[in-house]
Amino acid sequence: MSGLLCMNVDGAYVSSLQHGGIGGVLRNEKGEFIAGIAYRVPNVSSAYHAELLAIKSGLQLIQALGVSNVALMSDCLETVKVVTAKDQDFSTLGIIVEEIKELLGDLLSIGIHHTYRTTNHVAHRLAGFGFDSDIHMEWFSQAPECVLDALQYDCNHIIH
Repeated sequence: MSGLLCMNVDGAYVSSLQHGGIGGVLRNEKGEFIAGIAYRVPNVSSAYHAELLAIKSGLQLIQALGVSNVALMSDCLETVKVVTAKDQDFSTLGIIVEEIKELLGDLLSIGIHHTYRTTNHVAHRLAGFGFDSDIHMEWFSQAPECVLDALQYDCNHIIH
């Protein structure tokens, strides 16, 4: 694959249920679907926790596919700042942050950036889908029907 790929990720969380959902979509430079994920994650303590798990899962997908030159986008500025910081994270979720940094060190040409919610509709919808599911779902080449309209919306609203 040539050109810059884009991996959008998002996390969903409801405090009373103690679980979250994560979603992600990998697209080519034209915005076309390459792969997507939607997972339910147990024992999530916060929205921040779910967002970190979404970033980690997005990086693991990138690694599994063996792709490089990827911009990983999250609409959670706090997680973007912490995973791109040089300092070690000693917080209660620091182990996940350090796992993300290790993954970043193993991958080629991967950057993590903040995006606005308005360009993250597919990942947000997949996170909700993962939240409501009992199984890990992954799609390759063909986007699930439930996100086709959001995929088109994102493609038309990308802010460069």
